[in-house]
Amino acid sequence: MTLTPLPSPRHEAARGLGETIQRRGSTRQFSHATITASELSTTLWYATRPTEGDVAGGLVDVYLAVNAVDGLPSGAVRYWPEPHALEILSEGSYRSKSGYLCLEQALGADAAAVIYFVSPLDGVLAAYGDRGYRLVNLEAGLMGGRAYLVAYGLGFGASGLTFYDREVVKFFSPSASGQDAIFVTALGRSVGPGGVEASGLQITPRAGDA
Repeated sequence: MTLTPLPSPRHEAARGLGETIQRRGSTRQFSHATITASELSTTLWYATRPTEGDVAGGLVDVYLAVNAVDGLPSGAVRYWPEPHALEILSEGSYRSKSGYLCLEQALGADAAAVIYFVSPLDGVLAAYGDRGYRLVNLEAGLMGGRAYLVAYGLGFGASGLTFYDREVVKFFSPSASGQDAIFVTALGRSVGPGGVEASGLQITPRAGDA
């Protein structure tokens, strides 16, 4: 496995905590503007910091569709928190595919990067019983919420999206094979006031669709 190290995360934001919380929301329309590798690095770093609890973390893995990040190739990647690095699964332009995975929403295609949180749910349920489902959703939700705060703290935006569960896993397989999609957070710069930028989304149909 070859890993691509990310830049060191930033430890100061463009906004204070109070202003960040006030501005935090769901971006309604992303432009195709890029975010920087440093901004993505900082978002991933703080989103995945361990949380104290009676159960060890690490129940959720992080995958991304990288559409427009300065200094990084476009493609499908997996993020590894401990080395703070990306595993490039495949390179290519996946805006259309990412939009399709996000329940055919243009936000998934227009975003600079889309984070897909997945988990080996069968194994978690075997270890923790029914509580495992809650643990996985809590961990993914905390990661997504932190990603929101970091994005708005740094001056860009985020939006939580619905998705096609099985199609997400299929897209990131074989790396994500046997897992389940839990949560999705899109990152990017919003279209400015009064600005309009069409996504040009071309939906990639599922095999067997007419």
